Amino acid sequence: MTKTLDRTVRIRSAWRAAWDHGRFEALDGLLSPRYVRRRGPAATAQDRDTFKDSIRAVRLAFPDLRTEIEEIVEDGDRIAVRWRSTGHHTAPFLGVPPTGRPVEVAGATFSRFDGPEVAEEWVTWDPRQLLEVLGVITTTKEAAVDADLVRGVHRKFITGVTVVTTDDDGTPKGLAVNAFSSISLDPPMVLVCVQNSSSTHPALHRASHLGISILAADQLDVARTFASKAEDKFAGLAWTPGPHGAPLIGGSCAQLEVEIGERLQAGSHTVFTGRVVSARHDDLAPLVYSGGGFFDISQTAPLPW
Repeated sequence: MTKTLDRTVRIRSAWRAAWDHGRFEALDGLLSPRYVRRRGPAATAQDRDTFKDSIRAVRLAFPDLRTEIEEIVEDGDRIAVRWRSTGHHTAPFLGVPPTGRPVEVAGATFSRFDGPEVAEEWVTWDPRQLLEVLGVITTTKEAAVDADLVRGVHRKFITGVTVVTTDDDGTPKGLAVNAFSSISLDPPMVLVCVQNSSSTHPALHRASHLGISILAADQLDVARTFASKAEDKFAGLAWTPGPHGAPLIGGSCAQLEVEIGERLQAGSHTVFTGRVVSARHDDLAPLVYSGGGFFDISQTAPLPW
């Protein structure tokens, strides 16, 4: 507990000094000299000095920048930080002349400690908020639709039930997900959407591969377990590591392993897209979810068409 509190205090102090006040040397006591920061699959990794330079550039454009740490979650040598930044655009940024507009962006940073120092970080945020305010992109804004109405629409859509998993330094992690879809068959690509607040989200974000097990109709108890907040969802469960290490649930009607390609911020969720690198399926009826309930459709007959 003391170590966790110390790390939390140090993160808050260093972030406040660097982001809010431009005292970049405060990061030297937190970040390892071999520090690496990754912002996404398409972005160039940053070392400690280039990270400082990027903060400096942001502060020049937004001199009243303030960053609020909304939540810090610790898991072993890893810490997840949920943050929100605000400021006014008063100097050129990304080639855009100053607009004077207020800007607010939010995201999450996942840190891996090596002893007392941060060795690696992965950051995810939705840049559309910033680009839209700066006028780089334009979207048409319609009146907001009532959330309960949208929820009612979604309840009419029937889906399968998947368990999305990953190996986190030897510890299996996973959650139940029905937001799963095929993207293409050539090349074979799929996507899953995971809520940022999920305890499995940090492990998935730093993973290279994830597993997707499509549950069979007799696996309602498995669905309930992985939809819960249980500490060890794999206790007493039959599972095996796939060829690329992702945990795959025994008795499921289909299994995939996916090499993660992109991690896209979309509102409260991260969309993980990737290439299928292993697959298998059995002749078992799938578990089906609709309107808040689970169903076995093995006895239903297909409609003629």
